[in-house]
Amino acid sequence: MKRSQRLRLIPVALVALSAALPGAISHAAPAGTTARAHAAAKVDVRFANFIDPKQLPLVQKMILPAYYKAYPNANVAFEPIPDSRVKAVTQIAAGTAADVFNLGDGDVGWYQDKNALKDLAPYAKATHFSFSQYIPSTLILGHSGSHQYSLPKDYSSLAVYYNKDMFKAAGIPFPSNNWTWDQFRADAIKLTKNGVEGFTAGGDWSRLVDAVVRSLGGRLISPDGRKVLGYMNSAASTKAVQFWVDLFNKDKVALTPTAAKAVNGDQFASQKAAMNITGIWPSLGDSGYRKTLKFHWGVAPFPRGSASANTICYAGFVMSKATKHPKEAWGLIQYMSGPVGDQLWATNGLPAVKSVADKTGATHDPVSSVFLKGATFTNLPDDLNGAAAPQGVGDTLTEGLDLLFNSPGTSVSQVLTIEANKGQKNVNSYYGSK
Repeated sequence: MKRSQRLRLIPVALVALSAALPGAISHAAPAGTTARAHAAAKVDVRFANFIDPKQLPLVQKMILPAYYKAYPNANVAFEPIPDSRVKAVTQIAAGTAADVFNLGDGDVGWYQDKNALKDLAPYAKATHFSFSQYIPSTLILGHSGSHQYSLPKDYSSLAVYYNKDMFKAAGIPFPSNNWTWDQFRADAIKLTKNGVEGFTAGGDWSRLVDAVVRSLGGRLISPDGRKVLGYMNSAASTKAVQFWVDLFNKDKVALTPTAAKAVNGDQFASQKAAMNITGIWPSLGDSGYRKTLKFHWGVAPFPRGSASANTICYAGFVMSKATKHPKEAWGLIQYMSGPVGDQLWATNGLPAVKSVADKTGATHDPVSSVFLKGATFTNLPDDLNGAAAPQGVGDTLTEGLDLLFNSPGTSVSQVLTIEANKGQKNVNSYYGSK
């Protein structure tokens, strides 16, 4: 999967958040300008970010006052992320980069591997900032031993939106908290009728398929992030991918990725699909499911196979290894990611801080609570397991899935073996192996 595809879902949450708060976004600070005039400032903390410019007034109103109170000599200057991560890391090495960065999940491991990030753990310890306040899965990106290189901003696990009216009409019980992939398949088959698909999903989205493979007992790469061959094409992984592809090609309970691209709009929202496997994003904001759907709907857990599994889609905050102002840079991350900032990011999303989840009611909300519970089954996604994994796993698996969807009848085993060999070559090339 291409990098732009891997990160395509994070901006959806940002757009939804800005759409949810239209009255508070009319005075955004342009990129490249300071967040405020602070005449007494002695330290400029440069923050390279991909925050929607319409959200910056909310950052200024809800987060920066607390930060400036704790760090009165600091001034935050917002600027865009460099147009390539190679350029960003080069700037970090040259000492000319921003002090704090937003990074998407596909970049955290790469920057970390390039030794471009500071370990946040010593700064957290010095300021008595406990990582235990976070939902554990939100720390798996950027975690290495006792080191923590990234703290969360936006994230989501996966779950299944379902149309209660369609389930009732088909005489199907609502999904239980322990429903399985076999039950999901059986329900999807019964619901596929009269021009309605059983479900909709990103069929070639490697992050989703990784979770399917995990739940059915397979892996796409070894735990150490060095071996694709023997994992992506293992018997368990092959069986899992075969099950997934058959839902589209054999059972015909969902549109293939190519067919789905020809459909305008959200199939679930338009009642052209009875279920939707995705993150929390469609329910957010004034245009989200909560406020716009005219039928009865609910959210069910991600189905389980031999085990419960899930995944995470994530954006976070990191500190440049070359920052000349680590104290102030850490302070900004602390307030952006901690309880103060999390109250903003959780306004229309998933809170990463446990106390904020409780305070906002997310732990008991019928939508958010399902995604929060799903996060407890989240491991480091295999397409993020190592700096070479996005190419070695994400891109190669997507290529294989595209072939399988576009050429029904093609051997899953053969395709996965071909892609596993390609993935292994990518990993070997990155790490210099023979």
